[in-house]
Amino acid sequence: MRPNFKIWIGILISLQLSAQKLMVLGRAQDAGKPQLGCEKECCQPGATKGNVVSLAWLEPDSAQWTLIEASPDISEQFQLIPQGYGRLPKAVYVSHAHIGHYTGLMYFGREACNTHQLPLFCGERMAEFLSTNGPWSQLFELQNLKLHPQKASLKAADLIAQVDSPGIYVFKVPHRDEFSETLAYIIKGKSKTALFIPDIDKWQLWDEDIVELVQAVDYALLDATFYNAEELPGRDMSEIPHPFVVESMALFDRLDTEEKAKIHFIHLNHSNPLWKPQSDAFKEVEAKGYRLSWKGQIFNL
Repeated sequence: MRPNFKIWIGILISLQLSAQKLMVLGRAQDAGKPQLGCEKECCQPGATKGNVVSLAWLEPDSAQWTLIEASPDISEQFQLIPQGYGRLPKAVYVSHAHIGHYTGLMYFGREACNTHQLPLFCGERMAEFLSTNGPWSQLFELQNLKLHPQKASLKAADLIAQVDSPGIYVFKVPHRDEFSETLAYIIKGKSKTALFIPDIDKWQLWDEDIVELVQAVDYALLDATFYNAEELPGRDMSEIPHPFVVESMALFDRLDTEEKAKIHFIHLNHSNPLWKPQSDAFKEVEAKGYRLSWKGQIFNL
């Protein structure tokens, strides 16, 4: 019996349309691009603009979406959400208390959209920081947001091995934890899984194997704040010990072409040469088989 290709194509299209989707709302480091006070070429009028890192998890079956990272560019980023979805997210996840990841929460307050008990998922220290410090505490006093503290006790590798239903799962990573712990994410859809680590200290300071984690997922959106150590002359880079892109590429060099293609670099500082497609850095990343995230990018999960 010959297969009915029209039926199979219809099934594939149906699965594609019903798949949960992960949308990139921004890919810049916390202060965005252009950055206040920067007089370099990268921040001059006419230079590429970059919204601060944020994702939306879209669920076509329910026409709802979840915000991952409440950036200060949140009002503009909302406009990327496709028509047919809710005006506001059904929930918000924030990873830690650095300005690019949580300050957009202010727009849920009474001066702005004035939400009512919008669920906010964050780490336990982050929940304490927000609920005991103004102006953030007012968001809970006025019931704009409702806190859901997350313990994040499992390692990323254990999460990937154990979770079997769609959802957003968190784990801890080492970072500058002045006011909160730092979380990263496993986002599991119906058929595929994404790893999202926008902020982390050097890979060797973590007690997990990032190479193995990349192999265990379908997509990996990874910290690419700085391309190399020469990017900020005169700045003590030990104070901001993100993994340089050149270090990450050297670490992932043993992966085959298919595995490297899973890696999408994100969270770019305004000074990062990867903003420029014509730069040697950009060409090197592409030549080595890696990818860069971009605003509006969609991953089918």
